[in-house]
Amino acid sequence: MNKEEILARSKKENIYGDEREKSVRTKRDAFSLWGLTVLGIIIMFIKLFCMESPADIISILFCTSGLGFTYEGIKLKKKWSIICGVVFLLLAVYFFYKFCMGLF
Repeated sequence: MNKEEILARSKKENIYGDEREKSVRTKRDAFSLWGLTVLGIIIMFIKLFCMESPADIISILFCTSGLGFTYEGIKLKKKWSIICGVVFLLLAVYFFYKFCMGLF
């Protein structure tokens, strides 16, 4: 291989950034997810305190967790993660249904 072929291959392999950029993106996503989870729990407690149904917030939390587990299970071929993800997604659908029924 000559220099141009090596550079072209490297550029193609690193289309989404180098290892440091990938690591930063992964940590960013995890940090964002934790922020969403903490905020969701705080809002859920506020809604419970005000005697409102927290079904909407619960459905969002179950959905984000379910999607994460399902994605991980599919990519890493882990049945347990897929099962947990599907259960969380079903719970998200249930709580979303409860939320929608509370609107009408």
